[in-house]
Amino acid sequence: MFISVVLIIKNAQDTVLRVLDSVQFAKEIIVVDIESTDETIKLAKRYTNKIYSYGKESRFVEPVRNFALAKAKEDWILVLDGDEEVSPALAKKLLSLTANEQAADAYYLPRKNLVSGYFMRHTGWWPDYQLRFFRKGVVSWSEQIHAQPIIADNATTAKLAADETIALLHHNYANTHDYIARLNRYTDIEAEQKKPQVATDFSISHSSLLRDFADDFFRRLFAFQGYKDGVRGFYLSVMQAAYQMTVKMKLFDLLGNQDKADVSDTKQLVQDLRHFRKELNYWIHDLELQESHGLARWWIKLKRKL
Repeated sequence: MFISVVLIIKNAQDTVLRVLDSVQFAKEIIVVDIESTDETIKLAKRYTNKIYSYGKESRFVEPVRNFALAKAKEDWILVLDGDEEVSPALAKKLLSLTANEQAADAYYLPRKNLVSGYFMRHTGWWPDYQLRFFRKGVVSWSEQIHAQPIIADNATTAKLAADETIALLHHNYANTHDYIARLNRYTDIEAEQKKPQVATDFSISHSSLLRDFADDFFRRLFAFQGYKDGVRGFYLSVMQAAYQMTVKMKLFDLLGNQDKADVSDTKQLVQDLRHFRKELNYWIHDLELQESHGLARWWIKLKRKL
């Protein structure tokens, strides 16, 4: 059995050669372009003549994926984005799966995220499993941003080991400017998609925004040990936690009902802030425990209970 690589790109002239060079093991390479205005198509023609235009603008990849999957001819499909790359070890592993009669129908691949060139080992971004390798006809996508793939009812799934050598390499945000630009774009799209699903009297408060922020912040910085990724881990823990707050504020703006904002529930805000402080103290003590020994460790455990 052979592999079709399906690559979806837009204005990827700086990365397209890298990803195409990494998938020469595939029997078929399909490129679907989303209205590129740079040299992307010209460069892609060095590797394949199976280049298709999506035919219209799309600000994210999910709506394009089903169109692209329909072009694939081989029994197995590997789906990639223009900022990803396949290592030689991963290529070898995927080829071995196609020859294995006991292989599952779809595989979640570990993905190694590079932010400003730095491998994010924590902050919830490793192993960052993505369902990208599967038998033809087994997987599809909805048209919602960041939507999870839809797997056929009778299909079997498996995960590759969380091993860096066989991870899909993701050249993620190039710098802070890139990160902010994409956060702004993605939150625009998500707010627009949620608008038809909410009541016109939708309202928010400072308390609800704080709750949106707190859960993700504590999870990324402490539970997922984002602090071990240094300043990048701390910054991204804050900013990713702010993502849903930003979606909610943009949705509020789109609905045009700013007069519905609950800005005066001081009592509830104080309660939420106290809860936030309690949670923060818990995680601070947990962090201190990891760095302490002997009597100091016992004292921290006691403070944590208090």
